[in-house]
Amino acid sequence: MSASSDKGNNSLRNFPPDILTALGLPIVAAALVASWILSIHGAAWIWAAGTAFSVAILGAVLLFIAKLPVYRQGRFLTFGIQALPMSSHRFYRWGCRCSLLGIAGMFMLWLASTLWR
Repeated sequence: MSASSDKGNNSLRNFPPDILTALGLPIVAAALVASWILSIHGAAWIWAAGTAFSVAILGAVLLFIAKLPVYRQGRFLTFGIQALPMSSHRFYRWGCRCSLLGIAGMFMLWLASTLWR
């Protein structure tokens, strides 16, 4: 093979479009979310903060519900999903997701408010 034909195969036009879409959509979504967070002020910011806080509280409630059978056994310092009964795994996973989402939302709002100054 010649060097010129190898160089032509490495262009962006030959990149698989499904992979390009899979890589590009999260970047576009992150840019849109960042733009929205940086543009909200006043009452909209308070509503966004309240929503993020509510999601974090929902996560804490779901974690408490998932851990309730373990608490009733008198075990208070267990970590992870191993000590939980199978019926509580779903609550535990959703509780972790909601808590992390709410914390991330509050962190991004805090970061945006410090950038406004």
